[in-house]
Amino acid sequence: MKQERQRIFRLALPLCLGLAMCPNAGAQEIDNPDVFAVAAMVAEEVELVREFMGRPFDDSPRLPASDVSQHVVYFQAQSLFRKLNQLAQEQAGAERVSAPPVPEGDLTPADTIVVVTEALTQVRSVKRALDIEREADVFPPTGSSATGTFMTLLDINRQVNLLLADPPRPMDVFGQVTLSSFFAAGVLSHLGETDILPPAPPFDGYKRPADVYGVLLRCAEILGRIGDETGAPTLHISPRRNIPDDIEPGHVYDISTILVGGLALVSSMLEAEDVFPTLETPEKVFPTQVYARANVLLQQLEQIEQLL
Repeated sequence: MKQERQRIFRLALPLCLGLAMCPNAGAQEIDNPDVFAVAAMVAEEVELVREFMGRPFDDSPRLPASDVSQHVVYFQAQSLFRKLNQLAQEQAGAERVSAPPVPEGDLTPADTIVVVTEALTQVRSVKRALDIEREADVFPPTGSSATGTFMTLLDINRQVNLLLADPPRPMDVFGQVTLSSFFAAGVLSHLGETDILPPAPPFDGYKRPADVYGVLLRCAEILGRIGDETGAPTLHISPRRNIPDDIEPGHVYDISTILVGGLALVSSMLEAEDVFPTLETPEKVFPTQVYARANVLLQQLEQIEQLL
């Protein structure tokens, strides 16, 4: 029975994806279970590539997220597309391709499945370049919420980090945190605050990626409450006390991109003006420098929550 269901879905998948690629057709037919099914296929294809490359399996704990909106799922899909395109460049000589642009208006599963389908195309190009003939399993839509789809996409993102020849580095995280700080500064200015850029905390010892990850989790927790106050569909994260010691920069980078997307939504919802305060970038960036910048962002978010 299971094999028969997979066979039926394999036959129906081209139609499903064809509808997804057409913005004016089939929008009502696509829902979160369809997106989840394609995401599961991407995960299977990535696993085949991982096994071939002999890379480690990412078994890090899942992010304690809930009530994930379609906006958050969409941005996570965009992040996955960019990473898989990078992998295709590294392993298949593919051209650099930008992620599909964000559609105007409210985002739907039909919008998200377009991005996930493009991500599937990227990883399959890697399989062809590496002569991987084994086919991935096909998963018929069996039901999943936006939160479940988000978790799957984030899991794939984390795994792809371990496949990249040039994985995310502390400098990349630093850039994302800085961008979040710019958005936060704009929101603070919009709310009438003049002190939009708190000073970095004094040096209190060298830090590791796990330390940065903990601060950004606190930022995401506050951002979820800010989203509730402003009507922005941000991610809700429960506080976690036990953070693994083996957190890698890729894990930190993934949550930093979530913060950028969430603060961009808050800024847009409030119609805040863009603000670019002067923030220096060290010549060499290590987790200690990212930790200091993340604490600036944390103070900004605390200010915003107090002002709302």
